[in-house]
Amino acid sequence: MTAVATAPGAARQSRRPLTVQALGLPAVERTAGRQDSLTAHIRATVDTQLRVLLAEQASAGRADEPESVHQMRVAARRARVALRMDRGVIGPTTDTLRVELAWLGTLLGGVRDLDVLCERLTTDGADLPESDLPAFGEVLSALLAARSTAADVLVKGLRRQRYRVLLRTMAAEALGQADDAARTDPASLLVKPVRALHLQLAASAQSPSDESWHALRIKVKRVRYAAELAGRLAGRKQRVAFTELVGQAKALQELLGAFQDTVVTEHHLRQLVTAHPGDLTPTGLLVVGRLVERQVAKRNELREQLPAASGELYRVTS
Repeated sequence: MTAVATAPGAARQSRRPLTVQALGLPAVERTAGRQDSLTAHIRATVDTQLRVLLAEQASAGRADEPESVHQMRVAARRARVALRMDRGVIGPTTDTLRVELAWLGTLLGGVRDLDVLCERLTTDGADLPESDLPAFGEVLSALLAARSTAADVLVKGLRRQRYRVLLRTMAAEALGQADDAARTDPASLLVKPVRALHLQLAASAQSPSDESWHALRIKVKRVRYAAELAGRLAGRKQRVAFTELVGQAKALQELLGAFQDTVVTEHHLRQLVTAHPGDLTPTGLLVVGRLVERQVAKRNELREQLPAASGELYRVTS
């Protein structure tokens, strides 16, 4: 890993958000082509996702910029999946980065889940009886307050030294030299993710619980991002198969995402009642009950679609 020197006055400047220039990154992001090594592609991915974090960090947590949190969370996940592909060339820093990116993803997830929840409930509440709208506003206000608290935690987290060290470590890897290793067979990048996917598909078919579908969603994302990386290393004919795989994985991921949204929404609604029962009027509690019923109904509808969609992804990965 490239060493990062501490400049005089760094303690005084540490409150300022890190930038592309401060991290010593070139103005143009790193790229890798088909003839480059796997390590070069991993470093290029880390560079790209680091720049997303840097671009979005200033507005992350703001209620009027929910997309910033989403983009940062996706960037952290993509970088983690790319680093999983390392075959010992980058070294022990890979494991450290993956742990820290997981921490960042959890930090961002607290806000992202509530953003999705509030957006979902705004849609669900649009056709409530007019007499229930004041109580619905009461419920939404309570959830927005929870979102504000989560955003405060996020902003404080992004000011921590831990986050700055993560950015510096990513920059050091993005700036690392390319290795001279032989080109990697793109299909080999899918072996472990697909094996894990098939095991989870079998587990979900045998025990189709909310938890198993959520676990499947994680496996599907890893396959999708691995296939995207493999596609950049592949020749034209091979790339067609990877493109189909990415499309099928994305379709199932979106379906599983909608399913998980209902789980998260129901969880937060129930938590609102159990943790803060005095914050809602009797009518507000009634509205919460109606909203929970809608999540259950939507989840049951989606559950019927999951086996077919899962089977289609199994087909293209077998």
